[in-house]
Amino acid sequence: MLARSLCVLFVACSSGSTPTPPATRHDAGKIKPEKSSKPEDALGALDFQVSEGNPDARAHFSRGLLALHSFWYDEASREFGAAIAADPKMNMAYWGAAMSLCKLLWGEDDVASARAFLARMPDPDHVSPREQAWILALVELLTDEDVRTSRKKFAAAMEQLNQAYPDDESATFLAIALLSTIRPEDPSPTTTRNRAGALAAGVFKHNPKHPGAAHYLIHAYDTPELASLALPYAIAYAKIAPAAFHALHMPAHIFVRLGMWREAIASCQAAWDASVAAAKREHLSADHGDFHSLSWLVEMNFELGQRAASDAALATFANAVRGGLSHSSRVLFANEVTSYAMRTGEWQRMDELLSPLDAPATEDPAPARAGSGMAHCAPADPSSPVIVLEHQAIIHAHLWAAAMLHQPAGVEKLLGELDKVDATLHAFLVSTQSAKGVAKIVHANARLRTAMRARAKGDDRALLAVLRQSVEEDVESAGESNPTGFIVNEEIADALMRTKQPALAAAAYALVLAKHPGRARAMLGAQRAATK
Repeated sequence: MLARSLCVLFVACSSGSTPTPPATRHDAGKIKPEKSSKPEDALGALDFQVSEGNPDARAHFSRGLLALHSFWYDEASREFGAAIAADPKMNMAYWGAAMSLCKLLWGEDDVASARAFLARMPDPDHVSPREQAWILALVELLTDEDVRTSRKKFAAAMEQLNQAYPDDESATFLAIALLSTIRPEDPSPTTTRNRAGALAAGVFKHNPKHPGAAHYLIHAYDTPELASLALPYAIAYAKIAPAAFHALHMPAHIFVRLGMWREAIASCQAAWDASVAAAKREHLSADHGDFHSLSWLVEMNFELGQRAASDAALATFANAVRGGLSHSSRVLFANEVTSYAMRTGEWQRMDELLSPLDAPATEDPAPARAGSGMAHCAPADPSSPVIVLEHQAIIHAHLWAAAMLHQPAGVEKLLGELDKVDATLHAFLVSTQSAKGVAKIVHANARLRTAMRARAKGDDRALLAVLRQSVEEDVESAGESNPTGFIVNEEIADALMRTKQPALAAAAYALVLAKHPGRARAMLGAQRAATK
């Protein structure tokens, strides 16, 4: 019986009694029952049949599922909590509340609270066989402490569920489950991407207002080779779910792949504005702002020569840091400062640019599953991975500045500090990455050290050797997967120009533009190389 299976699971997985989070405000895995968004806010349309729940509870359940498909986890938690408040006997509302605490692509799960919601199901044995299959699939996601394994088990469960109950929801969840299994060390994930894209495309053809179908198609095709396939869905997604700031942001992933900078900037600006409005409306902390979109605004405005707009976006981020952000948001800020200096060449400003981080951090969310993308210990623990990652990002920023200002002694001192940080993070890496993934990171770190020493000494030939090795061995780590930030082939081309090899530089710039059309740095470099 399902109830007995859940009981055995939670007794086996918990130390002590199973926590029972109250149905109150969602913050660190808790739920606020009130429905706060306006009824006219658009999130798309779907059909997920449930066997229980009064009409009000079912309406909240449907909206929660729509929000979940757009990764609007706060809203999903609020809506599923509202469904529970409207009808405490609706078992699937507890499934939804638990599902909203599992961020599949990000590897961030609040497993304890999710298990607690499943444990609170009033009568799981009396739901339909189809609903039991959905509950058991989620159980697979919550039974393992390893994120990589949990995603594979969830994908396998969704395969079975989709075969038994082939409808739109099982197809979309299977699509995102497959995408969640892709790891950076995978040699060729294109087959998985194409399968996920085909599943989502089938749903979109049947229901062109389904947010998950459009959303997961964008994720599936978010590569230089596949991006053009996603353009119609990118254009559609923001119109399907304009109430969700992530839906406003995601089209930018495809726009930047195709060099559509104005469209990408408009998407990210709309997403940032919507996230700020939502946080204000729901009285949430500043960390609920879409700083990913804000970072992209810093990057992308440079592509159009709009330095003032980039400066304004970075200033907005800096002010938020001064006002108090969590360590995970501060990591993003430190990384963005480094990228900004790469764009401007203003390495001498590094202390000034990083100064907002002198303000104290706020607490990060409650500890997630060991092995999640940003799992950590108690926020006050200086050895917590998320705090160490912030320290690492700050060291990287200073390291880049010392290297680019040709300060070998400063580089050596910072590399010593980086060695200590990397040693502290090793256990975290082992818990979050495969052995192959850990080896890949260790090797990339060694290349980083060689490249920094070469930059500090002005040794372009040594720099070219290690950068070429990066591209040959690890395109993903070389930055080729990120069309908004640092791309190694551009630095290779720049170094070739400095070593008076313009023909090879022109070829390197052309390679960048073939994968990432419209990049200002590559276009300008290509023109200079052609002139030489």
